[in-house]
Amino acid sequence: MNGQGKQLIQAGLQTGQAGENVVSQVLQQMLQPPAFTPTLRSGPLASPLFLGLIPTRGCNMGCRYCDFAAPKKSSPVMDVEMARNAIDAYFNLLCRNNQSHAEVHFFGGEPFFAEKTVHFAVDYARQRAAALGLTVSFEVTTNGFYAAGRAQWIADTFDVVVLSLDGTADVQDSHRPAINGGPSSPVVLRSARIFSEGQCELLVRACVTHNSVSRLPEFASWVSRELRPSTVCFETLITAPLARSAGMLPPAPFEFARYFDQATRILAGYQIDVVLSTADLRTTRANFCPVGQDALIVSPDGAVDACYLLEQDWKDKGLDMRLGWLKGNQLDIAPAALQHARSFGVDSKALCRNCLCRFHCVGGCPVTQGKMVTYDSTCLQTRAITIVRLLRQMGEHALADAFLEDVAALEQAAWQSDDRLVHSEVNHGS
Repeated sequence: MNGQGKQLIQAGLQTGQAGENVVSQVLQQMLQPPAFTPTLRSGPLASPLFLGLIPTRGCNMGCRYCDFAAPKKSSPVMDVEMARNAIDAYFNLLCRNNQSHAEVHFFGGEPFFAEKTVHFAVDYARQRAAALGLTVSFEVTTNGFYAAGRAQWIADTFDVVVLSLDGTADVQDSHRPAINGGPSSPVVLRSARIFSEGQCELLVRACVTHNSVSRLPEFASWVSRELRPSTVCFETLITAPLARSAGMLPPAPFEFARYFDQATRILAGYQIDVVLSTADLRTTRANFCPVGQDALIVSPDGAVDACYLLEQDWKDKGLDMRLGWLKGNQLDIAPAALQHARSFGVDSKALCRNCLCRFHCVGGCPVTQGKMVTYDSTCLQTRAITIVRLLRQMGEHALADAFLEDVAALEQAAWQSDDRLVHSEVNHGS
C-alpha cells in the first residue's frame, strides 16, 4: 500500500467508517474485532503443555558457548524412582481432568548422559499410558554424540528428535567439540542420518554466531539434500561468559536477517519449515515458551519448574520459575506460583504492546530478554525478519529483496517504537 492508501486507512480508522473508496474493503475488515486474541491461561492446573524430564545436566560435549554452567561429568542424575513418580503424577493429573493425550519431553544437559533413566521413563510411560487409556508421544532435545546403536533406538522410539547441529562439519566442530576438544561432527552427522532415515520426525536446531551467519545458505543447501528434516530452527547466540571468553558473538541483526531469508528460501524449496522462535508466523500465542503454558519440568531433585533453564539464570534476573515439588507421586504446586508463571505474557512488557510482533515474539524469553526498556538486537532481527516474511507471503518478493538491501529502510522499520496506524480506541485491528 502506498502513502495515500495509508492515509485513507488512518482516516477510516479514526472515524470508524469504511466509506466508499479504494480501501473500503480493507477498512471493513480492520474495523471488525479480531477473530482471535491469544489469552493467558487461568484456573486450576488441568492440561499441562507437556511433562519435561531433566535426567541430568551433565553432558559429553564441550560446546564453546554453552551457558549451562552445571558440571559436565558430576551433575546429579535423576533416579528411576523420581522418573516413575513424575510420570505417575502427570498421568494422574491428565486422567482427573479427562485429558486423552500425554507428551513427555526430555531435556539436559544431554539426556542420554543418563541413558538408564531415559530408557526406564520411556518404557514405564508407555506401559502406564496403555493401562490408563492415554496416548503418549515422546520428544527429546539431544546433541547426537553417541554410538550408532543408541541413535537407532532413539530413531525407532521417539516421535520427535530435536538435534543440535550448528552447521556443516567445520562449523559444528568449531562450535560444538567433544568434551576432550576433539571433533564431534563425524559422530553427530552419523546420528543425524540415522534420525533422518528413521521413524521419528527430525528437527534441526542451529545456534548462529557472527562467524557462522554467512554460512547459513550453504548449511541450508546441505541439510536439505542430506537430512531432509521437517523443520530447521535458527537461533542466534545468547552471549554468556563462556562464549565471550571463546571470542564468540551473536551476528549483527540485519546481517542475520539477510542470511536467514536466503536460507529460508532454499529450505522452502524442499518443503522444509524454517523457524526463528521470535518470528514464527504460523500461529499466535500469549506466551513465548513453555513458561506460562503449564509445562511441568522436573529436575533430578524433584523440583517442578515452568522453565528448563538453570535456576541460577532466573535468580540472576530476579525471577522465580519454581512451580513446586514432587511429593512422592503427587504434584505439590502452589496456585500462586502457577499464576506467576502464567503472567509472563506480552502485556507484562510495555515495550511490546504496540509492536507488530506482539503475538508472535511475545516479548521473547522472559529469562534471557528480561524487562527491556528499549529494543535490543533480538528485537531488531525479529522485526526485520517478520516484515520480510509478511512481504514474501504477499508475493512481494522484489520489495522484500529491496528492503533487505536498504540499510536506511531496515533501520527505520526495525527501530520504530509504535506500529499502530492510529492511536485511539477505535483502532480495533490495525
